[in-house]
Amino acid sequence: MFKPFLNAFEAIKRLFMGKKKREELEAKELAEAEAAKEAAKEAERKAEEEEKAKKAAEEAAASKLKEEQNRKNAAKEAALRMAAMEETAPAKKTATNKKNKNSKKKVAAAAEKTAAKSNVSQAEIAEQKKYDEENKKRAERAAKRAEADAQAANTADDSMKVDPVTGAKIAVEPLPAEATYLKKYMRIPKTADDIELSLTSIKKNPTAPKNVVILGRNGFGTKHVGEDFARSFYAMGLVKSDKIAKIGGKQLNKISLDKLSGLKGGCLIIENAGLVTSSKLVEVIKNSSPENNDFVILMTGEIDSIARFFEENSEIVNYFIYLIDIHRIREKAMVSIGKGYIEEKGYTTDDSVLGKLKDSLKSMEEGNIDRFLENIDKLMAKCDDREKSNGDTGKKVITTEDFM
Repeated sequence: MFKPFLNAFEAIKRLFMGKKKREELEAKELAEAEAAKEAAKEAERKAEEEEKAKKAAEEAAASKLKEEQNRKNAAKEAALRMAAMEETAPAKKTATNKKNKNSKKKVAAAAEKTAAKSNVSQAEIAEQKKYDEENKKRAERAAKRAEADAQAANTADDSMKVDPVTGAKIAVEPLPAEATYLKKYMRIPKTADDIELSLTSIKKNPTAPKNVVILGRNGFGTKHVGEDFARSFYAMGLVKSDKIAKIGGKQLNKISLDKLSGLKGGCLIIENAGLVTSSKLVEVIKNSSPENNDFVILMTGEIDSIARFFEENSEIVNYFIYLIDIHRIREKAMVSIGKGYIEEKGYTTDDSVLGKLKDSLKSMEEGNIDRFLENIDKLMAKCDDREKSNGDTGKKVITTEDFM
């Protein structure tokens, strides 16, 4: 049996946890967020203290410099006063003159010494200031280089992912132009990553199973997503037929596999796949092999039931390598999908209609993609009827009238 590096169940186990564990994780994440916030505050406080200390040191250095300069000026003034006194004083006795001359020399020497000390001190302060400024510039340059290196590393990491088939690093390719139907899901970051990695790996590993598990929200299926994968697989040449069969997990348990013979080369979408029995799915997997009907299985369901199913049926987990996670989808992502769906079908709209779409989500289960897109199908039908009544102008513009 084929043995991938990572199967969908192992990926699900990383996502799956009970309600209590989810609450614990949320509490932990909240605590970590609070700790990070406190750490940021502490870092900011320390930075402020360092800035204050630096400012105080600069002020002390400036004060010292000013004090030295004042002493130097005072010494000069004292020397000048002494010189003036000597010039204007009356002639005295030789002994007295000699004594005064000696005093003058001492004062001048003292003034010169003080001035020399001031000059040295001032030079040292200027040198220290220059040194500090150079260190600051050097640190800023180092920080910029580190930031640039980190950005480059992040960019490289974003394009390199682990191939679930081989375990090797692969450069993830952007969504192929042929995969038109999947374009609307690329507005959801995590889902977009899953889709690009899956399609890249499938193309690089053509002999590995192409089966996909699509995780949705509890209480409804995601058959539209499955259909979009099936159509994209055919457009990309990953399957040989555009035939698509859709069936619920409970219904699949009851049918004969003879009914799948017409699906050769296409895709089988199993809704609520967690309800399929192990024996039936093993039959389906054998029936889907290249030497038999050669079709791809697209399993959809919610995380708890799918995880439980794989845990109880370990013999089939390696046939399902690719996982597409949309079970955390919220209002903003739903509106983005709706907008992409409208564009995909060749219609246009404006912000007022998008606001109406957002309001319509309040009347349905959160994340119910199937029901949401079916509502948009109804809007498109109303738009077409309105255009026909106006003489079939060919415009495909959905307006707020279509919500009436």
